Amino acid sequence: MAFAGLRSVYQTAMKALLVLLIAVLLTVMGLQIVMRYSFNASLIWAEEVCRYLLIWVSLIAGVFAYERGELAAMTLLRDSLPRRPALALAILANLVSALLCLMLVRYGLRFADMVGSQPIPAFRFLFEDTFGWGPGTVPRVYWVYMALPIGMGLLAIRLLVDVAHYAVLWARGGSIDDLRPLAPEGLSE
Repeated sequence: MAFAGLRSVYQTAMKALLVLLIAVLLTVMGLQIVMRYSFNASLIWAEEVCRYLLIWVSLIAGVFAYERGELAAMTLLRDSLPRRPALALAILANLVSALLCLMLVRYGLRFADMVGSQPIPAFRFLFEDTFGWGPGTVPRVYWVYMALPIGMGLLAIRLLVDVAHYAVLWARGGSIDDLRPLAPEGLSE
């Protein structure tokens, strides 16, 4: 029961974060459209900010897409196998996928550390040139590059949670079909 409560808190927080990011993204896009077509003046920083927000939204929402079964998956072999081999293949596939995600976390962190020290150009223009703030107030591209390791880390955790579910099914002599169907929120129990 504690796991279900923790998962509920996590999902609520992540959904709230995604809603906030998408709201900011749509607000900046809308403002850019109004400025460009109504006042014939463009916000020089809007496109770059929207691009970075879209990267964050995509990588965080990938976990929810996985949970809902909306990521590409080839289950033909697994579905044609008997119960035990199908579970073994599902466990192996998730472990390999989690390992790939963890490698992306490792190298994403290294990349962010190597090249993340420069200021985000759009924010540099907005904060330093427009408002006259000091260079220390401008966020670094490190935070843009951190979207990959954070998104892949969250996905790796979710894949490993499924490995635990599959292991429990294995111990109980169940099959993948014994997992509950997707709930309205798209989450299997």
